[in-house]
Amino acid sequence: MMIRLILWSGLALGVVASSLGVPPDWESSIQGEDPIEVNIAWLTSLDYKPGMKLPEEILALDGKKIQLVGYMAIGTLEGSESFELVPESCECGRSKVQHFIDVTMTDDVSRFTPGRITLVGTFSVGEVKEDGFVTSLYRLEIERLP
Repeated sequence: MMIRLILWSGLALGVVASSLGVPPDWESSIQGEDPIEVNIAWLTSLDYKPGMKLPEEILALDGKKIQLVGYMAIGTLEGSESFELVPESCECGRSKVQHFIDVTMTDDVSRFTPGRITLVGTFSVGEVKEDGFVTSLYRLEIERLP
């Protein structure tokens, strides 16, 4: 389903058609009242190469409150303040940097949850490098696990 969504990019206002899974009341989502529903499979299917310019549809989500549905990566450590969210339950997450979302919790610690989970938080996009290697492309900050 294609949905038109108005996104702010710098000072320019643009109309972008995409399959983000945006709620019907997208105007309130843009104003920060409701999270923007984003399809994790759409995010993680990006054909990414280090240093490339990311699509405007993805960049426009930076700093926004979004909702993602996915799975904790197998191997999530109990008691950690972060984990990887992946689109399928059988994925380990670390195969390619665009195949997972790094989730950080501000008021909770992880406990492995084997089923699908719905997370709402602040989304960040862009390369994070450690020792010259890109280690993260997508990040989501949440308060706690559902």
